[in-house]
Amino acid sequence: MSNFKRVGEFLVENGIITEDQLRASLELQKDNPQTAIGQVMVTLGYVSKEELIMAMEMYMIATGTTTDVSDEWLDQEEIDSLLDRIKTQK
Repeated sequence: MSNFKRVGEFLVENGIITEDQLRASLELQKDNPQTAIGQVMVTLGYVSKEELIMAMEMYMIATGTTTDVSDEWLDQEEIDSLLDRIKTQK
């Protein structure tokens, strides 16, 4: 997939987080590899859960992906709502 971009890169490019915040999140994730990078950013207070969900929607539209959304810390209703919004925008 030629338009593949990591979520963190996308968030920085769109001004949602800073490079420093991405680096700090990735450092913390190294110690907790099972934790999604978005969850790390929310835990650190860089974005709210709502901001992250909106950013993930933008990311999925921009990249044409619908994977990596079903993180355990998002409840199923949030995941379904996000996927429904993506489908209606295609």
